[in-house]
Amino acid sequence: MHILVLSQYYAPEIGATQTRLRATVRSLHRAGHEITVLTSMPNHLHEKVFEGYRGKHFVEEEIDGVRVLRTWIYAARGRGMKRLANYFSFVASAALGCAGIRKIDLVFYESLPLFIGLTATMIARRHNAKLVMNVPDLWPDSVRAIAPDSLFAKAPFFPAAQRLERWLYRRADLITAVTPGILEALRTTKGINENKLAYLPNGIDPELFAIRPFAKAATTPRVFLSIGSHGYAHGLEVILDAAHQLRAQASILFRFVGDGSTKAKLIAEATRRNLSNVSFHGPVPLTGVADELTACTASLVTLRDDPFYDRTRPARTFPSLACGRPVIFSGRGDFAQMITDQACGKVVAPGDGAALAAAVTAYANSPEEAEADGQRGAAFTHAEHTWDRIVERWLERLP
Repeated sequence: MHILVLSQYYAPEIGATQTRLRATVRSLHRAGHEITVLTSMPNHLHEKVFEGYRGKHFVEEEIDGVRVLRTWIYAARGRGMKRLANYFSFVASAALGCAGIRKIDLVFYESLPLFIGLTATMIARRHNAKLVMNVPDLWPDSVRAIAPDSLFAKAPFFPAAQRLERWLYRRADLITAVTPGILEALRTTKGINENKLAYLPNGIDPELFAIRPFAKAATTPRVFLSIGSHGYAHGLEVILDAAHQLRAQASILFRFVGDGSTKAKLIAEATRRNLSNVSFHGPVPLTGVADELTACTASLVTLRDDPFYDRTRPARTFPSLACGRPVIFSGRGDFAQMITDQACGKVVAPGDGAALAAAVTAYANSPEEAEADGQRGAAFTHAEHTWDRIVERWLERLP
């Protein structure tokens, strides 16, 4: 089967979407399918296209043995008209860039941003192909939850996006969700028939994220790691609150690795509070994540205190568990329940810095407990959440 994967975001960009799609593509390729990826010139988290792609309108390359086609995009950040131009520039260029692709059997597209569904629908019709819509976020609902004052959260854009969302749901042959919470929302809030839904969660590469030895001996300081994008939804300020509570504990260090829209504010706030137990570092490639995890006692995964995020299952969690590092989760929802059920970490209320500080202290004082929780998490993750296993189950649901 020839599958076209259509997404505005893809490697070599760094991020949850890029990691998930690249892993899914690799697994589909290993399963014997022919894959073509149609994506934009890499520019995510930057206001310019990456070096080596700049000034080009079309690039064909190979990543992981898979053909990748890249088309021009207007690089921009933010939530205003420039970002809208960013979205629609790829909608248009991708529609032109697919012209030379031979017969396609299935179009799989990432629905963030939602507008790319227009191009995906057009390509599927042209090739008489099945259409699969992947939903990593309930956009445009998330826009109103995250940025109620933004351009996209107001008329005429918001109601127009809602109409487009409903239209795309009707056109899709299958709609896949990244988390159980999104799956349930599609079923109940959006009214999608159960027969039209499938589950395609985040997973791990077992070779890249093998179990790493745990430093049980006295180690100073004990590192608690937050790795991944620094976005509004993550509510990372709670980590600074915990660090402030523990500022006199020289044996505990909070390490941020990554980049994103809130990073500058986090650095400024840490500086204002004179938090010497907090350090900030740039993003690392996927191949460097396991080394970061090896050096930590536990990873910190946080979500903002808003019921909207209760359906979220952060992708950064599974590499930590796969490497044998427990997760301290500041959030609610099915993911909190999973950590509790599997006894692979600690769960605290979102936005509660004191509770987060207490959980950090417990692991710092008892690395044996952290190791035991991490081992249970690794066993669960390697049994249920490898990409090949996830994709194998997903392929069984294809129309």
